[in-house]
Amino acid sequence: MSYDELVTLQANGWTAQVAPECGGRLFSCQAEFGGAMREVLVPVPLGLPREQAIRNAGCYPLVPFSNRIAQGQFRHNGNDVRLAAHPLGAPHAIHGIGWVRPWDVDTENERAVTMRLDVPAGEWPWAFTAEQTITLDPGGLTISMLVTNRSSTPMPCGMGFHPYFPRPAGTRLRARVRDHWLVQPDRIPHGTERALGRFPLDGTKVLTTGLDDGFSGWNRRARLDYADYSIALTATPGLDHLVVYSPESAPLVCVEPVSHVTNAANLPFAARQAAGWREIAPGGSWLESMHLSVLPPRR
Repeated sequence: MSYDELVTLQANGWTAQVAPECGGRLFSCQAEFGGAMREVLVPVPLGLPREQAIRNAGCYPLVPFSNRIAQGQFRHNGNDVRLAAHPLGAPHAIHGIGWVRPWDVDTENERAVTMRLDVPAGEWPWAFTAEQTITLDPGGLTISMLVTNRSSTPMPCGMGFHPYFPRPAGTRLRARVRDHWLVQPDRIPHGTERALGRFPLDGTKVLTTGLDDGFSGWNRRARLDYADYSIALTATPGLDHLVVYSPESAPLVCVEPVSHVTNAANLPFAARQAAGWREIAPGGSWLESMHLSVLPPRR
């Protein structure tokens, strides 16, 4: 990677670097707080080969679905959809299309950039356009995504964002959720259980490693508390499911606002809507966003 490929935003004490060609990914984000620049996201290391550098860093869009679709297959309105497996999720399809394709820059200035991804009908049988806007506003950073169905038939869809946050020693996470997704060994859910008290998500316990869990009934607010500052995340109403990933292999945590339960596309039709799986009418659009801010640490 080189700096020449990045769009740099600077405003209100915040700096962000965006890589449109690399899946529309936010490569880095820092905010001035308490007299120092604080890392809001784990930055992508530019000195490494691209595929290695982006593995556990930045933030990328999840569209037209989040997380896994079992075996890369589902059926919708009589259409049998077969998607290629990705090495990170094989034998399943994972995280959609947007994160592995180059995006075009529509508009940019020092505070904001809008990127566009036009996807023709193909392996994903519906043509659609995704527009992702990253904005530095007075309160922090906002990422919004607008998905438009350019096909003549209704398109199933999900979306979300996949940010990688720092997880230094002593990190605490506060996120109010209702249900935990019970999963098989291949990470495909097979039911739910009440989440209350089962996970270190109340902001009082140090965040543990080994988490790779999905939740429903999220109130669309989360907060990461560090020694010297905190990061607050809020999401719009359509992103009311949450995935938390805290690996043992790296000092990071993903707190992912998403629209639907993993593999919702393969639920019985009546259950899909309750699980957050949507349909966009021909010519219709769907807009969601995520906002990040930096706050004083919680004592």
